[in-house]
Amino acid sequence: MHRTRRLAIIIACYLLSAYGILCSLMLAGMAGAGSPGAGMVGLLIVLAWLCHLVMSIGWVLDRPARRWLPICGSVAGSVALLAWPVANPALERFSISDALGAAVMGGGFVLPCLLLALHLVRFHLTAHRPAGA
Repeated sequence: MHRTRRLAIIIACYLLSAYGILCSLMLAGMAGAGSPGAGMVGLLIVLAWLCHLVMSIGWVLDRPARRWLPICGSVAGSVALLAWPVANPALERFSISDALGAAVMGGGFVLPCLLLALHLVRFHLTAHRPAGA
């Protein structure tokens, strides 16, 4: 029952965030044809989703991932969420307001998976804590 509930939560989060996930992966694919900075943002997007998927599977199986995985996924996801306007070839200059707007819009489309990621990171990082700490 424990695994079934966790799997249902993950499926629901991925389904509710499906539009945002598909848009971000399409953006990552298109970024490869742009500037090197845009290609880097595309790689960060893919890395963040791969880390999310591995952490989700580990949570369902109740097997904590290595400590570097949630840290790497968090950094990649945060930077990609703020910097994805760089991948837009129509944008001439990149400003802080573009980054904040991108974070709000992108975060809104994937909010269920973003909230799940917070829980997954906590699960995987606290599983490595020593028993006496």
